[in-house]
Parts: sequence; C-alpha cells; structure tokens
Amino acid sequence: MKVWHVGVAASFEKVCGITNTVWLIAKEQVELGHEITLLMDKPPDAEVQAFAKKRKIRLNYVHANQWYYHSECLKKSLFNPPQIVHLHSVYVPRQATLANYLRTEKIPYLVTPHGGLQSQRGGLKKWLYTSLIEKQRFSNAEAITVLSNPEKKIVESLLSDSHKHLEWIYNPLDTDTLGDAKWQKNIKKNKIIFMGRFDVFHKGIDILVKLAKKLPNLEFHLYGTEDHRTKKWLKKIKENLPKNVFFHNPIYGEEKKQVLVNASVYIHLSRWEVFGVSIAEAMYLGVPCVIANTIDFADIFKRYNLGLVLPSNISEAATSLQEIFNQPEQLQEWSVQGKAFAEKYFQPRTVAQSYLQLYEKILAEYNY
Repeated sequence: MKVWHVGVAASFEKVCGITNTVWLIAKEQVELGHEITLLMDKPPDAEVQAFAKKRKIRLNYVHANQWYYHSECLKKSLFNPPQIVHLHSVYVPRQATLANYLRTEKIPYLVTPHGGLQSQRGGLKKWLYTSLIEKQRFSNAEAITVLSNPEKKIVESLLSDSHKHLEWIYNPLDTDTLGDAKWQKNIKKNKIIFMGRFDVFHKGIDILVKLAKKLPNLEFHLYGTEDHRTKKWLKKIKENLPKNVFFHNPIYGEEKKQVLVNASVYIHLSRWEVFGVSIAEAMYLGVPCVIANTIDFADIFKRYNLGLVLPSNISEAATSLQEIFNQPEQLQEWSVQGKAFAEKYFQPRTVAQSYLQLYEKILAEYNY
C-alpha cells in the first residue's frame, strides 16, 4: 500500500507531538511492508533526511505557503500517486486546499485532528475557520480518527450526517526509548512529578501551584520549558512560590525515565487535554497517575480504574490527593492497571496496524 502522511515538521529542532507520532506510525508501517511517504512543505534538514533514510521512509518536499502547495510541484509528485493520504492536524489552510485537490484527483484521504479541535484558545477566529473550512474538509474525508469520546462529539457536531468511518485510535508512544524501566514504588518520598510545557493557562500550572500550597508535606517537581504566551504569568507565580514547589529545566532520555520511575505519583492538571503524552509515558512505566477531571482521559481513568481523577474544587482535590499517600495498595493497583492499559493500546505497532486496517477499509470501498 502506498500512503502519504501530511503534517510533519521538516526539522526535529522544535518539539512537536504530531511529528513524533507520525514518525512512529510511519516507521512501523514501513516495517510491515508498505511504501510510506511524508509530504513536507519545507526542505527537510540533514538530520531528518538521515533519520528517514535509516528507516526507509520516503520524503517528498513540495513548496507551500500558508494556503497552497505549489501546483506544478504537487502535480509532479502525483505522477507516482499514493493510494491514500493521511492528513494530520487542524487549522492548517494548505491542508484544506490539498484535500480539495485530492478529491479532484480521486485520491481518498482521512483526517486525524490530534486533539487540536479541543483548544480553548482562538475564539471567533477559530469558530469562523472551523465553520467555513474545516467543516468541509472533515465532511469530505473518507475517515476521521479521534483520541477520545469528547473529541468524537466535537467532530460529530461538524458533520451534518453520521460519518461512515469515525474511529477511535490512540497515539503511539516511543516504547523503545522507555524500555523496561519500572516504577520503584517510592511512595514515602512524597514526590509528585509533572512534565510538559509551562503554559500556565493550558497546562493548569496555576492550579497545580494552588494545590501544592494546601499540601506542604508533599513535594511538587515540574519539568519543562516556558511558553511565550504565559511567560509573564509564570514569572508572577514563581515570585510567590511555596517552598514545596520546584521548577526544573526539561529532561530527556535516561534522566527523564529515572525521574519518572522514582516519583511517588505523576500529576497532570491541564484545563484541556485530549491525549497527554507525559501521562501515557508515566502509565507505561507503571507510575500511578493523578489527572484533572478536565482531561479527556478522565472518562477512561474512571471506567477502567487507571488512576486518581481530581475534582475542580482545590480543597476537595487536596484532600483526595493527600488520602492516596495513605493507600499504597491503591497506588499499586493503579500502577499495574495503568501499565497494562498502556501496553495494550499505546504500542507503535498496534497503532500502525489499526491505521492500516482503516486504510484497507477505505480502499476496498474505492475498489482498489
């Protein structure tokens, strides 16, 4: 099968969850015997070219601006056309015009929004773009995949009719990097870890600090980078920081893994989040997780008893969090069940195969 993935960055310099996800899927699909191409709107740098060559993933650079891919370059690329095109992300105008072009060429495409429809930023501008452009792109897609039930409901609200292929497929984790490390059960350390961008509004950093103030016997360690949109807000928070809250630079690889497995619990209090990669990584390592009820994973956590879901009320949340440190058996249960869930659903090979099965359904309807 010949597949194009669209929406990957041409460099690894900027951390991008969608780019990481697509590379993991592409690698597995190549190993399963398929011809996989990543369509890029900027020239891939040397590191990306070497990375792709090693994994036998094809790169196709087609110059583009915000709204369009260069028509002649795109036509040349289609001399050897894909059987199906997988569009990743939302609110990318050139993907909308590409989707229209693919329809004229009778090449089916599917869309994976990767949680982008959930953002609480954008206001009127976002609503107008969704109504005028994204609605059509989604409606004309042969399939749409989502990461959660709340995201599924948002997608359904965009469609006038029920979509023939609206499927739930999780994002993969880089399980090779995570390896065989396991939670060390250091409950008595009273050490709570968060990893992610210090985007105060999105990631709920202000909520986390307020929670910490009510739990002076627990240590809260936050690892990440500042976000330009909330830099001033973060500075104010740090000026009045309780003694049990510590901000650290981002960490990677083995150091990151060791910090996670030696934590008492992992915490994530985003105001919105469809698929928190750091939550999933912690689960995979068996670290008990504590998340806000505003995160899409909350429904899954409750349904399968995967971890603690905190209420929005800070005082109630503090009480709930304090109590679990006196319940080691419960933490151990969440560790085991969270890890089992992650191993079942977040493996790159599992995710890649799920997409391939979906592609096959679509192509069967096109009589390929």
